[in-house]
Amino acid sequence: MGAFILHGHAVHMRGMIVRSFRHRGLRQLFETDSSRLLKQDLADRVRGILAALAMAETMEGFIREAPPGWRVHRLSGARRYEWSVSVSGNWRITFEERNGGIERVNLEDYL
Repeated sequence: MGAFILHGHAVHMRGMIVRSFRHRGLRQLFETDSSRLLKQDLADRVRGILAALAMAETMEGFIREAPPGWRVHRLSGARRYEWSVSVSGNWRITFEERNGGIERVNLEDYL
């Protein structure tokens, strides 16, 4: 099991391991708790979503525990292997779940 930094404290992950990031700011937030590369109005919500992902034992558990406002859903078409979580307005965290891990975590503006 690994750990990530949340408000200066190590948080130990229970199940799914976050293996890779596409968005540099998300990686920095996850590894050091620094939000300087993110839009500041999104930072707290993003931090909560990343914490919930890291603490979830399974994708099903993450979906079950996610607040309705996160609108967790699988994408379709060419992106059918990706999941989306609503952050705020047009902003979404997207990622792939593979073999019990989380990969290619990204922060996207769905314009």
